[in-house]
Amino acid sequence: MKSHHWDALFDSNIELYRGARPKRAERVLEFLRDIDLMPASVLEMGAFSGKDIRYLSEKLPQTLCCSLDKERGVFDRAASAATSCVVADAFHMPFRDSAFEITFHSGLIVVFDDRQSAKIVEEQLRVTSGYAFVFAHNRWNFIDVLVSAAKRLRGNSLFRYRRFTKGLLRGMVPDNGALVRIEYVDNMLVNATRRRAPKLVGVVSRMAGFADAVLCNEILMIVKAK
Repeated sequence: MKSHHWDALFDSNIELYRGARPKRAERVLEFLRDIDLMPASVLEMGAFSGKDIRYLSEKLPQTLCCSLDKERGVFDRAASAATSCVVADAFHMPFRDSAFEITFHSGLIVVFDDRQSAKIVEEQLRVTSGYAFVFAHNRWNFIDVLVSAAKRLRGNSLFRYRRFTKGLLRGMVPDNGALVRIEYVDNMLVNATRRRAPKLVGVVSRMAGFADAVLCNEILMIVKAK
């Protein structure tokens, strides 16, 4: 998908995503709790629906939460009340170096080519003093690939995004960052179990973990700023 095509999809999909589960924010929060870190500031790049940064603002009331997107329509009344909103381009953000302790984006790079995606990650690390989180769609989840193809055939261009491998993401770590972790996340079998048989989530998680590479919707890369 060319980046300019994203603009045409915004109005028709924004409400659907605003009501979805803030699963990337949950991952960020889980990591922060694991390392016992209460960040002073968090930035979400390409906020789109804003659901993740709003979730973090609720869970981290003492933290400055900022959302950035080039679409002004992202910043509805709820977003403006919960976060500091900035309309800007992710390639050239209007922030000083190391301005935010935590930065993240969920799906931002899936509409750009390799060179552009690497540039976004480089700019992300420039404004990060602590940890940068990169979420990208998993190339090896063939079930999701087929489902997305079916949705495209039905006319939903939103599912024309690209996908990544761990190796491709590793190659985007800039010189001012050090790779902390790269893992498959958002296992679709676990998600289905959580909805239909929540008592079995623990068992299914352990079993499904052996097939994360083909069952997980996304790859999460965490990079520490140098």
